[in-house]
Amino acid sequence: MSGDVMGDLFLEAMKKEEESKSEASPRGTLRKGKIVAINNKDVFLDLGSKAECVVPLTEFAQPPKIGEMVDIVLKDMLDGVNIGSKLEAAKISRSNDIKEAWENGLPVSGTLEEPVYKDGSPKGYTVDLGFNIKAFMPLSQMDIKKDEKLENLKGSVQDLAIIEMRRNNITVSRREFLFKTIKKLYVSFFEKHKTGDIVHGKAERIEEDYLVLSAEGIRAFMHVSDFSWKFLADLRNIVKSGDEMEASIIRLDPAKNSVKISRKILTPDPWIDIEKKYSVGDILKGKTFLYKKDGVMIEIADGIEAFLPAEEMSWTEKVRDPRKHLPLGSMVEVKIRNMDIARRRMDVSLRDILPNPWENAEKSYPYGKKVEGVITSIVDFGIFVKLEDNIEGLLRKEDVDWMETNVDLRGKFKKDDRIQAIVLSLDKEKGRLRLGLKQLSDNPIKSFSLNYPKGSLVSAVIKETQENGVIVSLENDLEGFIHISQISKDKVEKTSDVLKAGDGVKAIVKSIDTTKNKIELSIKEYLQNEERFESSKYLVNQYESKNTVMMGTILKEQFANINVEKKNADKKSKSE
Repeated sequence: MSGDVMGDLFLEAMKKEEESKSEASPRGTLRKGKIVAINNKDVFLDLGSKAECVVPLTEFAQPPKIGEMVDIVLKDMLDGVNIGSKLEAAKISRSNDIKEAWENGLPVSGTLEEPVYKDGSPKGYTVDLGFNIKAFMPLSQMDIKKDEKLENLKGSVQDLAIIEMRRNNITVSRREFLFKTIKKLYVSFFEKHKTGDIVHGKAERIEEDYLVLSAEGIRAFMHVSDFSWKFLADLRNIVKSGDEMEASIIRLDPAKNSVKISRKILTPDPWIDIEKKYSVGDILKGKTFLYKKDGVMIEIADGIEAFLPAEEMSWTEKVRDPRKHLPLGSMVEVKIRNMDIARRRMDVSLRDILPNPWENAEKSYPYGKKVEGVITSIVDFGIFVKLEDNIEGLLRKEDVDWMETNVDLRGKFKKDDRIQAIVLSLDKEKGRLRLGLKQLSDNPIKSFSLNYPKGSLVSAVIKETQENGVIVSLENDLEGFIHISQISKDKVEKTSDVLKAGDGVKAIVKSIDTTKNKIELSIKEYLQNEERFESSKYLVNQYESKNTVMMGTILKEQFANINVEKKNADKKSKSE
């Protein structure tokens, strides 16, 4: 056989081999491959029939796993190795989905990107159907409110109907979807299904407290409380877009195209026969998972939650913020106080399994006992003080100072300060201990009243003049009040015309009210007393002066009589 013939046969054989390889690995078509190896750059897939390919690791949004099946498209061959693309496969898959939706009248989802304007007037929106597949939605097909601005819809995901598809030109309509396609799908769904039927679908939209399941072309609504018997704070932490699940129809409303579904109804209710598992008085362990305004929720078992009120957390401390007392996720031991199966409610107590220091509080804190503790909190009406055995007492604002009733508590005290106080009262049943700070010393008003009873004379200094009287300073930083009518014997029209700050005055104690801490004085009474004293002094002087004159006259007369008698006696003596 000639060399030319041999060459032709060789070329023909090579051509057939290339054609065979091409048939085994067609370019541009979807293929499924199984991941067999992964390195730091590439993912290696087995396509079957001894065919393999390599896909760049960067095309995987999530870390791939050995054994995982992946859709790919063969793009090229390098050094005898097929190069595949997962992204191209996804784009082709999405294109096929869009084509199928167009052919079967099914809806598609798209993201509104940029509003389109012409000559300054809005004409519609460009829409991304996924993988950079673009469509146009005319303004007439938007079906939006008249006052809605196009810019406000940018970035929103919408359900749309394809109303025209020519090669790469796709026109979509939200209006068509809403008024025709969706109606048709719902009608079909309502004809086929009844309450209690199980449907299979994909999670399409997930929010904190609900999700929308796409099933048979319609959207079914599931509230977070219908997802699981177990409490869930946020569905977005549990479900991802595209997750498949089964759910039972719990409500159908054809008039509103409303379908409500439940996933938890497909699993046993953990509250059934719960009384066989738990009883009032049982001690359980649970994990804190949710704060309430007045307590914390504790997970006892899957679907069994208990409520621990703030007042059941401690015997001694008034828990105002459960967040500061029990961290979320902490394990606690509690005692069942109440079970309401109809309301699916279990109330528990933490303090019921702790020793109660209030049992012996009456012996530990008798009236008048001096105690010492640490300030735990300061509120508008008082301060809370924790004592040695963790019992918390309340020092009310009015028991801080004898004289100052409106004490600035936050300015005077600080949290964690140690202070001493006197026990004023104890209510063992209600767990209340009242303390007093001012009772550590005598009431200065009471002491003043003992030293200066009503009618006593005191010295004072004018501190402030007011319209109806003056305030004066007394000893021991006390204050007294003199009414305008008690300033002078004469009528006073204006206090500042008679007295000014700094003037020293003398006054009589008119009244003392120890309950209201009031001392009332009178300059007028002092002046009147002085006037009476001067009058009485004058009368005494007059009396003494008159008595002296009369006595002199009497003595003179007596002396005169004595002299006469003496002369007469002398004369008689001589005559004899």
